[in-house]
Amino acid sequence: MKKKYQNRWLVYSVLLLLLPAIFFLSASAFLSPVNAYAGGQNNSGTIKWESLTAAIKNNKLHKKVFLLHFYFPTCAYCIRMDKHVFSRKSVINYVNKHFHPVLIDIYGNKKILYFNGVYLTEKQLAAKLNITGVPTEIFYTPYYKKIFLLPGYWKKSDFMLVSRWIASGRYKIESLRKFSQNYNK
Repeated sequence: MKKKYQNRWLVYSVLLLLLPAIFFLSASAFLSPVNAYAGGQNNSGTIKWESLTAAIKNNKLHKKVFLLHFYFPTCAYCIRMDKHVFSRKSVINYVNKHFHPVLIDIYGNKKILYFNGVYLTEKQLAAKLNITGVPTEIFYTPYYKKIFLLPGYWKKSDFMLVSRWIASGRYKIESLRKFSQNYNK
């Protein structure tokens, strides 16, 4: 009888040790923004995320504003932004048309070309740009000048307001506040 209970205890112990790992792996596989826009999957239903290296190269032919999206795969607000903002057709179409969208994992070790011609890891770039929280969006001109930093989670309407302000070039002549007053009229 004792052996029967010892075996049960052993099985339960192993399950308790494995369950968190199984949960973490399955949750990150299904909820991670990386799955939604991994590797620049270019089907028409998603944002066409590029590496910064590819975006710089593509910018030589097609001058557009850079949209750098800093994220972490298990970040709850990054996942929420992916589900509620970046998955909306109007956002997808607008971002793909007006920006070079770049996806950067703040803890990633992938080497990418920075605007100054130096290769850095994603983690080094995030540190260089003082990214301390995610999600964070940074917009740069086609000539690599920073336009605007958008920290944290933003609703679709607010994200689109900032995106339209930047893509239209109105950021050069009026504040976001003034633009927003005329935006909904």
